[in-house]
Amino acid sequence: MLWTQRFFALLDVICLILLAQQAYTQYQSLLSNEVLTSLEFFSRTLFLLGWFSLIFSAILLAIPKKAGLWLYYAQLPLRLIFFIFSFGFISLLTYIVNWQIITNILMPLIVFGELLRLYYSVQIHKVYHK
Repeated sequence: MLWTQRFFALLDVICLILLAQQAYTQYQSLLSNEVLTSLEFFSRTLFLLGWFSLIFSAILLAIPKKAGLWLYYAQLPLRLIFFIFSFGFISLLTYIVNWQIITNILMPLIVFGELLRLYYSVQIHKVYHK
């Protein structure tokens, strides 16, 4: 189970790297002089909080600490809202293979992977962090 948490930390690092450009764009839009509605400001701020929390969850899961699992549970709504999925790197397969059936299968596969991660996180929490 220790290596499973470290694998989850690696998935968070991969997700962090793949979303770095989007986070930078969101940050730049907050600093620009354009007028943002309250909903735009709120959603961009929430995305940046979710992205920054990936750093801490990766560190805490690599150690492994109980707080890493709690942080993952807190991140889950943001992950679902902003599609910050752990197995989101699988979607890069569409750049290599241009089959229509692949694009129809990938999103359910990625969501299923995230649900498997949630299941295994709960199991780790039950066994090791009572």
